[in-house]
Amino acid sequence: MERAEFEDLQIRLCRLEDTAAITQLILSYGPAADAGLASFAGRLWSEDGIYDWDAEGVAHQGCSGVAAMLESEGHQGLMARGVAHFGGSPVIDIDGDEATALNYSLIMRNEGDRFYLWRVSGVRWDLERVDSLWRVRRRTNRLLDASGVGSRMFRDTLQELFEEGAT
Repeated sequence: MERAEFEDLQIRLCRLEDTAAITQLILSYGPAADAGLASFAGRLWSEDGIYDWDAEGVAHQGCSGVAAMLESEGHQGLMARGVAHFGGSPVIDIDGDEATALNYSLIMRNEGDRFYLWRVSGVRWDLERVDSLWRVRRRTNRLLDASGVGSRMFRDTLQELFEEGAT
């Protein structure tokens, strides 16, 4: 194998490892939230990371803010009644020690003897490598409803990442 081929393989392997690590981070949030593992979920964020969960809500700040949200009466009440967070497979763009990912977030709630789909959101994850681990710098959730905010976030991010100069 030529040196250039070997170096190319190393680059490709690193990209695959980063993609796997980012995917695992993103898909770990829902099970951690549903299991009541607030500190585990909080540690997915960088110390000064932001969880912007609603266009009109107050963002949660840092690891401790995310953990506090998951320990709140609101979230604990959802867990007590039955809730399931589901994250779709992410579309990931990696640029050195920074990455951006998009995925769907579905939240199911229990009512009686059935679950129903309660919320469907578009999610943008802005990530950074911190001490060799990927962490959330900002997670932005927007409902995919008639307001169009979630769809616009998807469109704008996809154009930003994959269609340079697109309008």
